[in-house]
Amino acid sequence: MATLADMKARVADELARSDLTNPIASAIGDAIAFYQDRRFFFNESRDLTFNTVVGQQWYGAADNPNIPGLYFIDYLTMTVGNVVSDVPRMEPEDLEILTMTSTQQGEPYAYAYYNEQIRLYPVPSQVWPMRLGAHIAVLAPASDAEANNPWMTIAEKLIRSRAKYELAINWLKDLELAQTMTAAVTEAFDELKGRTNRQTGRGVIRAMQF
Repeated sequence: MATLADMKARVADELARSDLTNPIASAIGDAIAFYQDRRFFFNESRDLTFNTVVGQQWYGAADNPNIPGLYFIDYLTMTVGNVVSDVPRMEPEDLEILTMTSTQQGEPYAYAYYNEQIRLYPVPSQVWPMRLGAHIAVLAPASDAEANNPWMTIAEKLIRSRAKYELAINWLKDLELAQTMTAAVTEAFDELKGRTNRQTGRGVIRAMQF
């Protein structure tokens, strides 16, 4: 299975219903929306880059279309010459106080994420490449024929199972099917999270400082 069209056809076949074209499409969309803010290995990215602009403090969609709607930022780095350095995160209110006069310019050493934008401090005085590592929003397929969308490939079982659950609850009013799909959804979610943990986990337990 590789496309939205394939998933729609399979759901219809598994339910033995050829009269649910629109509800199936809606249920698949709802299923993807439900899991978009859940973190999996395929919605982590370090490919979010932008360049600072002299005198510009806020960076949003015009600088990188993925900046709005980020679910979680792991890190922000800045490249100065050949040196890559970490830019620490600060609370938005702390950065607000620091930038009250809006006259401080230089090499940014802090950032905040607010109003779906990156705010740098101090205001950049030069052009520097920036890179974000983050949990991003992976969109649903734009068309029935779009290939390689991870919701239709990597997370196919999870989305298909959740879509059938949505149909059972909202369209078919079938409690038995809903219960069956609840178990299927749990199994698929656990499988995907397990794979994510294996690929991204360190495999060690670190002691906490209390």
